[in-house]
Amino acid sequence: MNPGIHPKGYRPAEITRLPVTAVCGFVGAGKSTLVQKVVAGWASGRLAVLVHDRSDAGLDADFCRSLGIEVFRLGEVLAELIQRCVGCSLRDSLASAITAIADMQRFDRVLLECSGLVEPVLVAEVFNDAWENREPLASKAWLDHLVTVVDGRTLWDDLHSEDDLQTRGVSCGTDDGRMVSELVVEQVEYATVLVISKTEGLSLGKQARLRSLLETLNPEATILSIAEGLDVVGQIVNERSPASMPISFQPGWAKLIQGAPMPTIRSSYWAMGAFRATRPFHPQRLWELIESDWPGILRCQGHFWIASQPERCFSLEQTAGVRHFECVGDWWVATPRAQWPADNEFQTQLKEHWSVEFGDRRQAFGWIGYRLDVSSWRRQLHRCLLTPSEILEGESVWRRFDDPFARAISHANARENDGGSD
Repeated sequence: MNPGIHPKGYRPAEITRLPVTAVCGFVGAGKSTLVQKVVAGWASGRLAVLVHDRSDAGLDADFCRSLGIEVFRLGEVLAELIQRCVGCSLRDSLASAITAIADMQRFDRVLLECSGLVEPVLVAEVFNDAWENREPLASKAWLDHLVTVVDGRTLWDDLHSEDDLQTRGVSCGTDDGRMVSELVVEQVEYATVLVISKTEGLSLGKQARLRSLLETLNPEATILSIAEGLDVVGQIVNERSPASMPISFQPGWAKLIQGAPMPTIRSSYWAMGAFRATRPFHPQRLWELIESDWPGILRCQGHFWIASQPERCFSLEQTAGVRHFECVGDWWVATPRAQWPADNEFQTQLKEHWSVEFGDRRQAFGWIGYRLDVSSWRRQLHRCLLTPSEILEGESVWRRFDDPFARAISHANARENDGGSD
């Protein structure tokens, strides 16, 4: 690392920390190809490559060593990064591996090739949590770039896919129930750099559509294309300036909810926006909407509340291929004040979202659509809200509404308990 150049906000004593570039992307997207390009284009300094994958990165160890590059592969002393599942073993093994490399004091950067099944946000959390909790890793290394490689030929279809990872034959095990579309979209949304690969043969129209999709899903990322012949290697190994710590993400759907600026797409096919309301949803009407087709919706995510369970906060996550909901806790209005955080930031944010009638309970979805009938979409959401006459009936009546959400949760819990008793 050049001792004369350092990220803003860092004390000189912190310059010895080892920068890490992590490369993620779905199976077959081209991560190894990008890593090989970085190795081939590595001009100066000492690079450690940590391969977190079941496959071989195709790197020639002797050639790498001649460039001052050392490769550490899965199963060697430093890291066994995939055990029973990706998430549960990633934190400790990755932190230990990076710490061990930093302790060698032989390298100027680590290039981490992640498994195609890893969600980039998990990698970021390893470094962010170490920073916030003052763990040893934070004093020795920091996550400089989180790169996701996307396959230009398959991304659009993967986003619309209803396959799970097991159907594709690439899951971490029988208990890995993740969906292809959800993993692919999260790999795009949680990255500082997006690298498009395999665009050969794609029409200019499809390439433009792909770039627009990436811009809406992740407005904050730098978007590069391997085929364009630009300095992809330089972009992902040069330090961010200013380099924030920890890395934070604000995907497109979150920006839409908050009313933050979004990219302007010069095509009438694209639409994006937010749905906000304070009135509760009627559980049966919302369930019917969730179970119906959503033509034109590529991404929709946010929080909601239903009249029959007024204390509970639910999240909804949808890609073009699949959608699901879950209860993520109770609203603050239904939580004893003694349990509220005491800091001023919490109080300020709570005040912004507080209404006299319903407290902090609200509907908030950010959505991105392609060839979407926006007026129809908004009408469908509004029809799910309680009518004024239903509002006047009060919570005692709301709780007696037919509630498919409660039945679905009860069924899922029973199935989980049956599975755990085997």
